[in-house]
Amino acid sequence: MALITCPSCSKRVSDVTNTCPQCGFHRGEVSDEQLLEFQRRRLRDHVYHLKMSSYAVMTVFLAAFAWYWWESSDFQQQPSVGPLVLLAVGALAYLANRFLLFRAKRRMRSLLS
Repeated sequence: MALITCPSCSKRVSDVTNTCPQCGFHRGEVSDEQLLEFQRRRLRDHVYHLKMSSYAVMTVFLAAFAWYWWESSDFQQQPSVGPLVLLAVGALAYLANRFLLFRAKRRMRSLLS
């Protein structure tokens, strides 16, 4: 008896059972080709969600920049530390999101080949 990864929820389950106790995925009813297609779809959905979160992070970054511009009176005065912190957080979140997106796309390409 070994532990395998459920293709649906990625939880560890016994290889003896045909149904995942966490999500109810029926492992015995699908072929290897269907499992591969299922993994491709799951990765495609993951890439989609990462792209959408990338847009949200860009929005936060742009809002922080607008806040910075507003407080600095067209870059003539020193603004408070709030917009600078939000700019830094937005930039770091964007870079992290792009790294995760790059990694997910690379995994998807390896599944296709």
